[in-house]
Amino acid sequence: MKHIKLVIISLMSIFLFNSCDEEETAIFIADLSASEIAFQNTFAVEYLLSEETIDNIADRFIWNKPTPITTNNYALEASAFSDFLTITSIGNTSNTNHIVTIAQLMSLAQELNLDDDPTTTDINGESNNTGIIYFRIKATIGNGGAGTDEIVSEVANINIKIIEKILDTGQCDSLYLLGDATPDIGWNFPGEEVTCSQDVLEVKVRLGNGFMNFFTTPGDWSSARDYSYFENEGYTIDANFENTGDSFKFIGTPGIYTITIDKNAKTIILKESFSLWAVGGAVPGGWGFNTDTVEFVENTPNIWSASIALSNDIFRLFQTFGTWDTNNSMTFYEDEGFTIDSNFENDGGSDGNFNFMGTSGAYTMTINAVDKTITLN
Repeated sequence: MKHIKLVIISLMSIFLFNSCDEEETAIFIADLSASEIAFQNTFAVEYLLSEETIDNIADRFIWNKPTPITTNNYALEASAFSDFLTITSIGNTSNTNHIVTIAQLMSLAQELNLDDDPTTTDINGESNNTGIIYFRIKATIGNGGAGTDEIVSEVANINIKIIEKILDTGQCDSLYLLGDATPDIGWNFPGEEVTCSQDVLEVKVRLGNGFMNFFTTPGDWSSARDYSYFENEGYTIDANFENTGDSFKFIGTPGIYTITIDKNAKTIILKESFSLWAVGGAVPGGWGFNTDTVEFVENTPNIWSASIALSNDIFRLFQTFGTWDTNNSMTFYEDEGFTIDSNFENDGGSDGNFNFMGTSGAYTMTINAVDKTITLN
């Protein structure tokens, strides 16, 4: 009887052992390739890239866990090309998500020859700051031995755009100057245009004691840019101006001034008119600065004139009494596009002096930088 029981127990043990072995084998050889992996997050329509944000996170990519009962290792990969012939490893993780940085996207953008320079283009002449890059997630499933499998998601197309730098031409919009502090203009639109070059606005006007403002739009009183506006923008303003609360008040010595608004340095400065001085063999005072040296006075903005005795010889003009500068020669005015009275010719020397060839005598000589003429009367 005991033998019968032992036989039965032995048979049951063999049956149970075989059943367990078959069950474990069935789990281990499951069809892993039938599992799928895919991105779960919604991608941005376009990822904006710039050097200023290069340390930022662009997005967090999320995917599903394809086989919960096995160990998963994930590799997030990217490429600048849809065929993935070149692969950039974004990162490896056992989690089902991974961050992607702006720096990583910028690196891929550079592989596509994208940049932030607004002057460069692609082969079609279009801006070369946009493109498509590609991402996929690869999962390794299993224990590394027999039955380990690798599955790859469908490729996700990611649109990227490098923010182009603003091309600084140094130009800016004109302003318009009005006021009773500008007696030649008054409170009459359009006023005097203050033109801009390299972010510096400049105008030359006659100033007297009174009030004035700058305007952005001729005819629009609400477009005023008063003292307080510039003060609030951080400008340092010339001491010849005072703030009345709604305008500039000129308190300096009446005369002709150049007003310079420097948007780079954030300054508003005044520079008083200068005279021109005639020096040379053709003019009184000869080749020296003395009491006989003829002064050309700027009585009207950008127009200098003087009564002068001329003889057949050479001379030139100087901007500061007693200073031998290189401007204001005949060559200088020719290069600036001036039409010059036919009684003068360029002496052809290195200094480019005026050579007077007319009848010796007294003349009124006018240098007009508005019309760009030099005349004798």
